[in-house]
Amino acid sequence: MNAIATHSRYRLEGKKVEKKIPQPKLLTYEDYVKLTPPDSGNYELLNGQIYFLASPKPSHQRISIRLSYFLAACVIANNLGEIFPAPMDVIFTEHDTFQPDLLFISKERLSIIGENKIEGSPDLLIEILSPSNDNSEISYKKHIYESTGVKEYWLINVEKQTLTL
Repeated sequence: MNAIATHSRYRLEGKKVEKKIPQPKLLTYEDYVKLTPPDSGNYELLNGQIYFLASPKPSHQRISIRLSYFLAACVIANNLGEIFPAPMDVIFTEHDTFQPDLLFISKERLSIIGENKIEGSPDLLIEILSPSNDNSEISYKKHIYESTGVKEYWLINVEKQTLTL
């Protein structure tokens, strides 16, 4: 990300004048909640900016429901923790709230589950790519996941039929 200059200097009739350049406000989770429609589930807060998420395609949902089914069956049968499908807000940093397609939280870490959101990094995140996902978004999210302690991250590319761990 490029740094933006916060000051500029001008010379006006032999005087040095310093002018502050306004900086864009980085939104927080509280801003996100106020600015997005309630229960819409179609937004994320990415690096302090709100992004609309297009509805997923049937192929995306097919993979999501099948993975949810198999993972939930294993997690429930073995009392391992909780599985959540999207939309579910997960707060990673003050300026980053994402809605991974699937997430797992181990029973040892269930305390991060809040009433309306997940307040910390899940143990496993699964993202199913859509055509609207671009490389910079994927890279940024991967950086956030790694820097906030996500233990495992799966990236599924429907078009290429690949799974990246």
